[in-house]
Amino acid sequence: MKPQVIVCGLGKTGYMIFKLLQRQGIAVVGISDRSLPLSSNEDIVIGDLRSPMTLAQAGVKSAQTLVLASDDDALNVGILAQARLLNPEIRIINRLFNQSLGKRLDQTLNNHVSLSVSALAAPIFCFAASGKQAVGQLRLTEQTWPI
Repeated sequence: MKPQVIVCGLGKTGYMIFKLLQRQGIAVVGISDRSLPLSSNEDIVIGDLRSPMTLAQAGVKSAQTLVLASDDDALNVGILAQARLLNPEIRIINRLFNQSLGKRLDQTLNNHVSLSVSALAAPIFCFAASGKQAVGQLRLTEQTWPI
């Protein structure tokens, strides 16, 4: 497989990311540690998320981006380490709950972006609490703007 993006960890969030990328026409492969009942998709590899064989089968050696979508920070860091051994230049988007760990990884690793779902959602809740409707946010000139 020659994907542009690999989504590793197809729980609720990971599967939504996988399907959104597919709808955008992006060559995407998903990696799951178990069969998905709703999908008989040939673009999903089933196996141990940290396994070099599973990552290679999904195409990590030639992929541009790896999205780590598991809800387990330690697992995501383990996958990151294995993926970087197979493809040192791959861009990694890492879902992490521990924001301080994410900041350290972003500062230490090239081509690494960590995102916290709670940090992304907090401004939306703030806009809603102030009576504004928002579906997203944009940070521009040191200010956060609702979308």
